[in-house]
Amino acid sequence: MKKLTVLSVIAASLLLVGCGEESKPVAKAVAPAAVEQAAPAAEEKSMLDQATEAASSAVKATKEAATDVAEKTAGAVEATANVASDAVKATKEAAQKVADTATEAVEAATETVAESVNATTEAVSETVAAAAEAVAPAAPAVNLSACAACHGANFETSAMGVSKVVKDMSQEDIVAALKGYKAGTYGGNMKAIMQGQIASFDDAMIDAAAAQIKGN
Repeated sequence: MKKLTVLSVIAASLLLVGCGEESKPVAKAVAPAAVEQAAPAAEEKSMLDQATEAASSAVKATKEAATDVAEKTAGAVEATANVASDAVKATKEAAQKVADTATEAVEAATETVAESVNATTEAVSETVAAAAEAVAPAAPAVNLSACAACHGANFETSAMGVSKVVKDMSQEDIVAALKGYKAGTYGGNMKAIMQGQIASFDDAMIDAAAAQIKGN
């Protein structure tokens, strides 16, 4: 609105100037008014320029601040990601150590239990064997007095000079010989004599006789 007023005043001034000498007093009167009207317009333009410049500076400052914030935010995000990655790695390592320790503990405990079980089993076996031996019936005593006539009181003589010296034989060989005599599968020409002597012996008596001969 002020611009239109200024232009109108200027246009009127020009018209008056064009009218010659008669218009000079009017022109002189109008000119100061035109100048007075133009001054606020110039001032307004200057203020507009200043506002534009200020707005431009504000926009520039805002962009710079936004860029700075974005860069700092990116740096913070990267730092946070690194910290998180390190934390995850540390957690995994700690978990692995715990797992390894637990595995070693289980293996050690298993080994200890196995050793304890083996020791207990051996102890129980020995105890059972000792108990069985303690309650086992004693071997029946066998009357071997009839043997002394041919083999000697201590079985130190070769019967009729042809048999083996019984005391020099092992307990197992004595058992085998007596069972062979009873079955008729052992001995030479004189085996019939021994077969008659041993006919009434069962296996338990044969074992007992061999043990007595060897002093067991």
